[in-house]
Amino acid sequence: MAGIVEAIGAGVDAFKPGDAVYGMTGGVGGIQGSLARYAAIDAALLAHKPASLSMHDAAALPLAFITSYAGIVDRARVRAGQTVLVQGGAGGVGHMSVQLVRALGAHVFATASAGNHEYIAGLGMTPIDYRAMSVEQYVAAHTNGAGFDVVVDTAGGASLDASFAAVKHFGHVVSALGWGTHALAPLSFREASYSGVFTLHPLLTGQHRAHHGEMLREAARLVDEGRLAPRVDARRFDLLGAERAYEALLDGSARGKIVVDVETQVG
Repeated sequence: MAGIVEAIGAGVDAFKPGDAVYGMTGGVGGIQGSLARYAAIDAALLAHKPASLSMHDAAALPLAFITSYAGIVDRARVRAGQTVLVQGGAGGVGHMSVQLVRALGAHVFATASAGNHEYIAGLGMTPIDYRAMSVEQYVAAHTNGAGFDVVVDTAGGASLDASFAAVKHFGHVVSALGWGTHALAPLSFREASYSGVFTLHPLLTGQHRAHHGEMLREAARLVDEGRLAPRVDARRFDLLGAERAYEALLDGSARGKIVVDVETQVG
């Protein structure tokens, strides 16, 4: 969500009424979601909105960026000069991931369908058509067969299996969708490591919520420096049309993040 602070509770000193803020603040575990005009929110989950973004676009950032940062920085510790493959580089988490990796100074490659290659290339990344090339082929073409230092999986399933085959010896695979049954042999043979990301854990348990605010402050800095931008679907939905927004996610027609404008009536 993104919105304006109306009032603060005892002990809150990072924000004041009138501040423009954003965050991933609820909607699971019995915690109030954001399809509402007002919400009572744990201040630890918030950060000041990027000054260069509208409320509409800022609301598209938190979930994707927090998931990306937790995997790329907290788990994989990506650093300048490394080669990083992002599986699903044009998706909701993927498009944040490729930009964050590039901001860290690493060399970024991203798998995507052919229709998204122009978008990925426009971000300064190297697109890979995973439908036209096998894992072995794109590993050979882009790493001389060595594999990528880090592979960021945003899709799970077959994409995670491909990630195990694409990582280099002693490399690292991180996934936001590491569910299901997977053969670990390719990872073991490379003496590589794996870690998972469960972005909702702080919301569900109350633990480490302050880190969400920290990550969003970093996102705001990168946005205002011109190094990060959300990909937002061009369609506009208001609160009365929220069901249509969900339908746009289910039917696969979304091109970027879907945002609902609670205060605006869309004609």
